[in-house]
Amino acid sequence: MLFNSSQQAEDKLIILYVLQKIKTALTREQIALIIIENLQIGYFDIQLYIDDLIKDDFLSTLEYDGKSVLSLTPMGKDTLTVFHDKIPTYIAEMIDLYLKENRAKIFKEVKITANYQKLGETDYLVELKLQENNMVLMEIALNAPTLKLALDICNRWKENTQELYASVLNLLT
Repeated sequence: MLFNSSQQAEDKLIILYVLQKIKTALTREQIALIIIENLQIGYFDIQLYIDDLIKDDFLSTLEYDGKSVLSLTPMGKDTLTVFHDKIPTYIAEMIDLYLKENRAKIFKEVKITANYQKLGETDYLVELKLQENNMVLMEIALNAPTLKLALDICNRWKENTQELYASVLNLLT
């Protein structure tokens, strides 16, 4: 394992530690979420470290449920065992506590979709959907008279899903 500095070495060990403690494969985004919410490591640095860890065979990538996930290799586990004491205790404790309290948040999957299809000469069907953990929270289908309006509706849905969902819910209850 090549490191440019002791800080990079520590950051890479933290990534390995997170995967060991969560005891399951994670996506790059899930790893980044955990680390960013606890430490001062930038998103792009995390991604570069993950690339290095994959290249050096400390992490492996797998396809699971249509997503690319990361898991520790035997070499990654061995390295973590040998160098575990290089992770400051307060960081390990902070990550342990975060994982214990936020497991559901880490695995919560929100999907926002916005699609349209042409129905007639000047008629478009717009379909908007908000899902959380494979459960449909809201699904809306409506007609738009122009392509521009269909595109605008899709874009606004993607940009403001939570606010629109809350507004509709508020109006209906």
